[in-house]
Parts: sequence; C-alpha cells; structure tokens
Amino acid sequence: MKVLLVRPVTPERVVLNVVPPMGLGYLASSLKKSGIAVDILDSVQRGYDYPQFADFVKEYNPDVVGFSSFSHDIPSVERSIGLVKEVNTRIVTFVGGSHPSARSKEIWDDYPSVDYGFRGEGEVGFLKIIEYLSSVDEPWNKDLLDESTLRSVSGLIWKSNGKVCCNNQAFPGELDSIAFPAWELIDLKGYQSAPQGVIFKKQPVAPMIITRGCPFLCTFCAGFNITGRKLRYRTIDNVMEEIGLLYHKYNVREIHILDDNFTLDKEFTRKFCEELIRRKFDVSWCCPNGLRLDSLDREILVLMRKAGCYYVSIGIESGSQRVLDMMKKKLKIFEIKRQVDMVRSVGLDVNGFFILGYPGETIDDIRETIDFARELDLSRAAFYNFLPLPGTSVYEDLLEGHKIDGLDWTKMTQWDVPYVPDGMKADQLKEFQRSAFLKFYLRPIIFYRLLREIKSISQLKFIVKRAWANLFSI
Repeated sequence: MKVLLVRPVTPERVVLNVVPPMGLGYLASSLKKSGIAVDILDSVQRGYDYPQFADFVKEYNPDVVGFSSFSHDIPSVERSIGLVKEVNTRIVTFVGGSHPSARSKEIWDDYPSVDYGFRGEGEVGFLKIIEYLSSVDEPWNKDLLDESTLRSVSGLIWKSNGKVCCNNQAFPGELDSIAFPAWELIDLKGYQSAPQGVIFKKQPVAPMIITRGCPFLCTFCAGFNITGRKLRYRTIDNVMEEIGLLYHKYNVREIHILDDNFTLDKEFTRKFCEELIRRKFDVSWCCPNGLRLDSLDREILVLMRKAGCYYVSIGIESGSQRVLDMMKKKLKIFEIKRQVDMVRSVGLDVNGFFILGYPGETIDDIRETIDFARELDLSRAAFYNFLPLPGTSVYEDLLEGHKIDGLDWTKMTQWDVPYVPDGMKADQLKEFQRSAFLKFYLRPIIFYRLLREIKSISQLKFIVKRAWANLFSI
C-alpha cells in the first residue's frame, strides 16, 4: 500500500504564504509509524501546475491519494481527482481539511468525483481506513469494505445506498501519543521565503503546533471543526523533544508557534519558557497565528521575551464595540488598547488582525476600525475582508437568511470580497481595505519598521505581493 498526501495545485494569485503542510505531516507520520509507505506532495511549495502534478502521481504510482482542502481549493481538488483517475482509475481518493470538515454532508456537492471524505483530526481514523484498505485484495473496490467496518472509522465521510454518512470525530486526549510531523518528508529549506506572517528573525524557520482545540465561540472562526472545543496540550518534555529534533537534525533556528491558545494556560506557558531557557536552544520564536489579548499579562510576556519570543499576532478584529459584541469576542475596546500597550512595553512587536465587512457592520464601524488600528501601538496590521466560512455560526445565520446563495468558493480568500454587508458594494468594501492598508503603513515609523524586518529579496517579493493583493485584487 502506497499513499500520497497532497496540497493541491493553487493559483499564483492565492499564494501569499508558503508554509509546511502540518496536517499532512502529522498524517504521514501516523502512517509511517504503522509501516505504510507514504509521501507528501506540496504543489504550492514546488510550484506545480496540473500536468506536473499528474506526472508526479504517475511516477509515484500510489494506491491512495489524499488531498487537503480549503474552500478556495475546491475547483483545484476536483480537477486533480480527475487527473488521478486518468492515471489509474483504481486509485482511491480522499479529501479532508477545513472545508470538508465544515461541509461534511455536502461533500459530494463540492467534490463530486472523490471516493471518501474526512473531517477533523485524522491521525487515528485515516490510519484505520488505510489499514482496512491494505487488508483487502482490491482496495479500489469499495464494496469490499462492509458498513460495519466503515462505521468504525472516526471522522470518515462515506456513502451508503446514496446517503451521505458522517462518522463522529475522534479527538485524542493524549497529544504526546501522536508522532511528530514527518519532517523527513518536508523540505524545510523550500519554505524559507514566506513563512507564516512572512516576517522572521532567524533561519531556517519551522512551524509547531503545541495545543489543539478552542473553547471560545467567536462567530467568524471555524477552527473548532477540525480540533474541537476542548483545549488539549502536549507535555513540555514532548514539545522540547521536537524542538531538539528540529534544532539538531534540521538546523532550525526559529520556531513559529501556530496555536490560537498557546498562552491561555499561563502556567503551561511559563514552564515552556523556563524549559526553553534552561536547555539553551539558540532559537528565536513568535506566535504569528494570533493570540487572545485577555490571556496575556506582564509577567508571562517578560518571560516569553527572555525565552526568545520577539513578536506576537493578536486578533483585534474591530474598532467598534458593537461589532465586537456581535462577533462574541468578549473584549472591550479599552482592554484592547491597554493590553497592546502592555505587550509593546516589554519589547515585543505586535501584529494586529482586523476584519472588514462583517455582517451588520456599517461604514461608520469600518471607519472606526481603521482609526483604531492607527491609534494602537502596532508594528504591523492586516486588514482582511470578512469570509463567510462554512461551519461558523455567522455562516449558518447568513445561509438561513439567504444572504449567501450561490457563494463563489474561489473567492474565499482574504483579499477577495465574497460577501458584502447590506448597504455596501464590493468595490466600496475593497476601497476601505485599500484605505486601511495605506493609512496604516504610509506612516514613517511603521514603514521604517517594516523595511527593517526585510532580510531577503524573496521575502520582499512576498511582502510586495501581499500589498498588491490588498490594494488591487477584487
């Protein structure tokens, strides 16, 4: 049994980050641990087009191909499945990731040609179905797997007599039981020009996931569809073991922690920092994916900086208290300013995330957000157009109110305008995004800070590409 795990071919205009496919890395390690041959094809990192993808499949000759998929990947994944079947009709195909996890029952509306879907964390369930397929003489013949077998696979999406069946997800409580991502299948040197957030201090850079799950109820976020609501932690020893592996074997000198809730348990964060200091790893690190401001205090921030942290991203989202309340952020405007000032006072750079065009938002609300971003002591800011992500509570509200009928999945990117609030137009919302970007960055101190952080021509290329997307894409 040979398995190929794929990040699909992606249009150049969509690629503003090139980061290792961590989900595929974890799946690959679980398969390898059980003796199954597996490889990872990151079509984005390799810059592959469809013919190159098909050639790779033909050469590798897999029995199973599994695709990860965001919403904007749907056309690419469907076309790629067709190419896989052209190579060999007997290859079994899977699709998983954020979009299938959120639209499990509609999976064959979005990916008509796929054999199976997967939702949530797949290290347990995906391994199980691959082992079942390995045990039959004709794995491509789905009729050889009876219903009781299929029902036993956590997270599997399958058909029974034309009916879509969505098995319950499994969320391993002991994260240490999950093997590290298969770093040997991920060429870290190919991901150094545009890591998460683009900014870095040292190289090589590697991402890490230390916690899983989110207990918060932000209306615009769909992350819980993958990792669940319960926050789970790896042990400090397990985390340090992976950092040691990355440091000694792969020469990694910067870690990007991709968790949303890394600092929620302050005692855990404290132990992490103290152990990192004690082990004397010469690494810098940051939290580019976004932390909750209300999880930070001065003591932990000082310790983070001492341990090598140099910047954090935070989800601010809006400068309008009314909109924050609609989003269920549970943050007050005055708290945001106080917390940002505190983070900056200990010497950490701060990147703020903002959303423009949230349902029910007005033009005055958007102007408040732009003005608020300029008032805060931020090093950088990102202004994203609202995305009606499947699986979020606001998506369900919009769907029920017939506000997003005929949604174009290819426009589910942060620089397109897939949704426009009542009373606005798409070009008007895009103009607000341009205005926010220019008003924030065309200030001498902010522009200087950004230039100071640029360390290579390739990094500058991606920063310019991001700027162009924010200013001109629609």
